[in-house]
Amino acid sequence: MDLNQLKTFVTVAETANLTRAASLLFLSQPAVSAHIKSLETEFNVKLFRRTPRGMELTASGLVMRDEARLALDAASKLITRARSLQTTGTCALGTISVPLILNLPRVLSQLRQRQQNVSLTIRQNISGQIIDALLNGELDAGFVIGEVDEERLGVIAVSPITLCIVGPWSWKTILDTAGWPQLEELPWIFTPEKCSFSTITRNFLARKNISVCPVIIADQEKTLAELVAMEAGITLMREDIALVLQNNRELYIWPGEKTVSQLCFLWDREKENLPVISALIATVRDIWQVLPEST
Repeated sequence: MDLNQLKTFVTVAETANLTRAASLLFLSQPAVSAHIKSLETEFNVKLFRRTPRGMELTASGLVMRDEARLALDAASKLITRARSLQTTGTCALGTISVPLILNLPRVLSQLRQRQQNVSLTIRQNISGQIIDALLNGELDAGFVIGEVDEERLGVIAVSPITLCIVGPWSWKTILDTAGWPQLEELPWIFTPEKCSFSTITRNFLARKNISVCPVIIADQEKTLAELVAMEAGITLMREDIALVLQNNRELYIWPGEKTVSQLCFLWDREKENLPVISALIATVRDIWQVLPEST
């Protein structure tokens, strides 16, 4: 018995006609008959009986047809799995700075469990440029902070991100008593326009009818922290980073209002059926326990 014989048997069972089965299998009718005869001899059962309507399965044939279908399905899955192990999937993933909030080691570990031979390229950038690279086809997926409204991009809101206003530790007394009018008068450090923090900051201030002109623009969180510690100004910063720096007495968190944004995972919808991208989406949903949207 081989898989070709089982395929012949199932095809004859489904068509109930030797001629039609031979045409579908690109075999001669005698070859089809020989396959059936060989299986009947090996199984020691009668699989078909000839009737005026064609080839009719016997009771034993009905049982064997179902078993043959299972065997063919299992063989197909085995072949597909084997081929997937030989294929190297590639993915270019954009990330913001490499904070713990991205869970990158866990993401990579689970992704490789789903797609063993994946070749992953990680490119660090600011959120706006990650979005541009996705739309330009330079990236396949990425993590950003802030709202995303692009039809071509799939979006998973991964987790909320709290942001706070920080100043130098030496300005603690000033910040403790400062209201919005006093903050407006202090020097501000912003991020570039393509950075989501720039938009988040401006929107946060606009809700308070505050308008400021930044004295410095910096595109890295580490640089922002260093500039603030050097008393160059105040800025908006992720609270998880600010708390560590406050504990070290480098920065001080303004005790007033905070704002909340979202860490989001994005991907190019045109590529979402590729095995690597599909595995990456499933990995992100699993790690952050985000259920697929119902349709």
